[in-house]
Amino acid sequence: QHFELKNYCDNAGIDFCSTPFSIAEADLLEKVGVDYYKVASMDINNLELLKHIARKGKPMIVSTGMANLSEIGKAVKTIEKEGNKQIVILHCISIYPPDYNDIHLRNITMLQQAFNYPVGFSDHTIGTSIPLASVVLGSCLIEKHFTIDKNLAGWDHAISADPGELKEIVTESKNIVKALGNTFRTVSEAEEEKKLKFRRSIVLKRNMKKGERLLMQDITFKRPG
Repeated sequence: QHFELKNYCDNAGIDFCSTPFSIAEADLLEKVGVDYYKVASMDINNLELLKHIARKGKPMIVSTGMANLSEIGKAVKTIEKEGNKQIVILHCISIYPPDYNDIHLRNITMLQQAFNYPVGFSDHTIGTSIPLASVVLGSCLIEKHFTIDKNLAGWDHAISADPGELKEIVTESKNIVKALGNTFRTVSEAEEEKKLKFRRSIVLKRNMKKGERLLMQDITFKRPG
C-alpha cells in the first residue's frame, strides 16, 4: 500500500511521506523512496529510532507533543550527532482537540530561538483560525488531520479538516505570508497616488489682494490636494 500511495502521489504532484513507528518501518520508507521523514510526538524520546532515521541523511520533521524543552533538546542533539542538521521542529499539543488556553502558539517563536531550526505547527484544533495564526508567528509548516467527511466513523474525523477547510488554510496561509512583508517602512505606488486625494492643501478662507499680509486666520486646510 505504501508503494501504491507513493506512485499515486508522484502522479498527482504530491510529496509523499509516512510516519515510521519502528526501525523496520523506516527502512520500508527508504525503499519506497520518501524525500523526508516525520517523527511522531510519542517517539521524541525513542533515541534509537531517531538515530536510525537521522543516518539516512534526509530532512526530519520532529513533532514535540508531550515533550518538555529538555526532551526536545535531547532529541535535536541526538539527530545532530548523526550528522543530520536537516530538522523541522513541530510545536504540538497532543490533545484532540486541545483547549485554547493550552495551545501556547508563542512556543513557535521560542523554539525558533532555542534551537535555530525552522518551526512548524502540528494542529489538532477544530477549524482554521489557529493554524492560520501560527503562520503569523513564523510557522513554516502546518500539519493538519484531513478527512473527506467529518461524520465518518472513528474519533479522528471530527477534529480533522475537510476539503473546504484545508483549501482555506492553504490559500489564506499564502495570503498571510504575502501580507507579512518585511520590516522596512515603505509607501507603495498606490499609496503615493492616494496622497493627491487624501492629503490636505493650504487654501485661503477669503479673497485677498496682492500685498496683503497673510495671517493664520486667513488660511485653512482642505482636501483633496
